[in-house]
Order: sequence, then C-alpha cells, then structure tokens
Amino acid sequence: MITRPIQLPSRAGGIGVPEPAARIWTLVVPILVVWLVSLGASFLSKTAAIDMGYALANLIIVVAMWTFIGNSGVLSFGHIAFVAVGAWTISLLTIPPTIKSAIMPDLFPFLKDASAPPFLALIIAALVAGLVALLSGLALMRLNGLEAGIATFALLMLVVQILTYWKQIGPKAGQSMTGLPRSFDLQTILYIALAVIALAWLYGRSSSARMLRASRDNIQAAPASGVRVTFHRLVAFTVSGALAGVGGAVWVQLNGVAQASQFSLDFTFTTIAMLVVGGMLSLWGAVVGALAISVLSHLLGLLEKGLTIGDFVVSLPSGSRLIILGAIMVVILIFRPSGITGGREATWPFKPRIAGATSALSTPSAPAHAAEPPHAGPNPVAADPGSE
Repeated sequence: MITRPIQLPSRAGGIGVPEPAARIWTLVVPILVVWLVSLGASFLSKTAAIDMGYALANLIIVVAMWTFIGNSGVLSFGHIAFVAVGAWTISLLTIPPTIKSAIMPDLFPFLKDASAPPFLALIIAALVAGLVALLSGLALMRLNGLEAGIATFALLMLVVQILTYWKQIGPKAGQSMTGLPRSFDLQTILYIALAVIALAWLYGRSSSARMLRASRDNIQAAPASGVRVTFHRLVAFTVSGALAGVGGAVWVQLNGVAQASQFSLDFTFTTIAMLVVGGMLSLWGAVVGALAISVLSHLLGLLEKGLTIGDFVVSLPSGSRLIILGAIMVVILIFRPSGITGGREATWPFKPRIAGATSALSTPSAPAHAAEPPHAGPNPVAADPGSE
C-alpha cells in the first residue's frame, strides 16, 4: 500500500520560520519596543528620562497585574497592596540604620539593624510581596466576579492601614520614610523591567497558566475537566504579587520617599486603566497600555508648562492633563472595549508560514481515478490565544 504525507494548512506567501521562533516573537516585540522607547527618552531630556523611569516602574506593575488578571479573568483591585509591601521592604533594608533610628524609633530591633545591598533588597522585596500574596490568596482565590473585586479592594485597605499605624514596622501615622538612596539609574530600571516582562512571558507559557486561561474562558466547565481552578489562581496570584513587589521597589527608589498614603485608589485605578486600555488579555496589551498612557501623560505635562514650537508657545490650562487622559480612556473603552491591541499578543509581522508543517502521519492513497475530497476548511482545533 502506497502512503503519502498529509500537508497541514499554511499561509501562502509567508516567510518560513521555525515554530519556536514564531512563538518567541511575542516576547521579542514587547522587549524591543520598551528598549527603543527608553532609548529615545534618554536622549530627549533629563525630564523625559525621569518620567521614563516612572513609566517603567508603572509598566512593571501593570505587567504584574496582567499575570493574574489577564490569565484568570478575575479583576483585582488589591495589587497595589503588593506594590506597597515591596516599596516598604526595600525602604527598610536600604535606609541607613542611623536614619531609621531617628525617624522610626519604635521599629522592631531586627528591622533597625537590617540592611542589604540594593539588588538583594529588591529580591527580598519580591519574596515578601509574593509571600503576602500567597497567604492572602489562600482565602481570596476561592471568590469570583464582584466578590473577588471587593475582597481584593479590602486587602488593599488593610495593608495601607497596617503600614500607616503599625509603628513597629514603619514611621508614625502620617509621617514618611526618608533617606532612601537612589541606587537604580534608568538603564538599571530598564533591565529590571525587561526581566519582569520575560518572567511574565515564561509564566504565560507554563501549563498552569494554560489551565488558568481555560478556567477564564469557561469557569463552569473547567473544574469538570479536571482543572484545579483555585490552585492555579493561587499560583498566578503569588507570581503576580512578587512581580508587583519588584515594581513597588523600583517606584520607591525613584521617588525617594515612602508613605502609606501614596498607595491609594488613584494608583490602583491608574494602573488598571493602563491594563484595560492596552488590552488586559495579553502581555503585549499590558506593555502598550502602560507605555501609551505614560508617554501621553508626559506630553500633556509639557503642554501644561508651555511647549515652544518655533515662534509659538502651545500651552494647556493647569489640570487639563488628567481631564484629557480620562476622556481618552473613556473613548477607548467605549469604541474598543478589548483595548488598543484587541487583547492579542504581538505577531510575526510578515505572516509567517511555520517551517516544517508537514505531519509525520500518513494515510493510504486513493486510487488514481478517485476524485480528491473537498477541502475541509481550517483546522477546527483552535490554538490557545494566550500562548500565541
């Protein structure tokens, strides 16, 4: 019996690339875009470089939020709690002991003498934030919908109140932690942001993330198929909390001052808006949303101060930046609810034909006089959009 290989459907006219190369493109594009935008900001002005540092810190936080929200479909208002924990931890570990004793006399003894180099303190901040996420997630990850949103919001309020009033782990109520050394320059922050993007991408390729996306698409059918929804949510919540702690540590290093009231609803809604505007179902959407809102905010800030273009000075009334940003977000959410990217990952720009698309399977050949069967259409097995 003569056999012949089955030819899988492929895109005509594409550029043949190995399948792993086509998949890794979803990581290459965000990293390349972030690097180019940061490079451009570093050459523009000192103000642009400073704003770019804050943009990268926000990007880390938004990517951390996508790690949980984008994969689980559960909206969380509590991730800024992990940002606060990361910021608090690196502050306690990098402020000189003499300054800590002066501004925080009631600290626990082991915190008064605790000290670590900046990068080690960054790792510890991520671990502490991840631990808080793990412990809180044991209860929160059983909730769905509105209940989960309210519970995570309560977590944020709880953490802020603890950091505000517990004198043994911080300053007195209403006071700030000062004396933080600024150890990270723009290039260092860029490398940290790229590492976070890579870690989030790797998690998104994991089997746990795939299972979680399955529960996101059908929460009733997933448990019946053997998906441990609570467990996979807890894994994502812990990873997301650790990455958010990194974002908080970077943010407070730029700010130079840590105060519990900084991690408020404004911070929460700004970062959630970045995620939603970009496209909350994809890593590419998280990156695009964070960069787009940050760049637009910088430009509007320049216009508020008065931007000279040739012989003309273009200016906006004070306070119009927030109004314009809010209006743009509302318009995007009305006319493109799935965000700028449509919730899709970045794809190979040349519409690739995956190399080696010939199956090893074989089928008996039909007689020479038999008619060819009609084309059955595209492959009915759809790929997981989160892994594209």
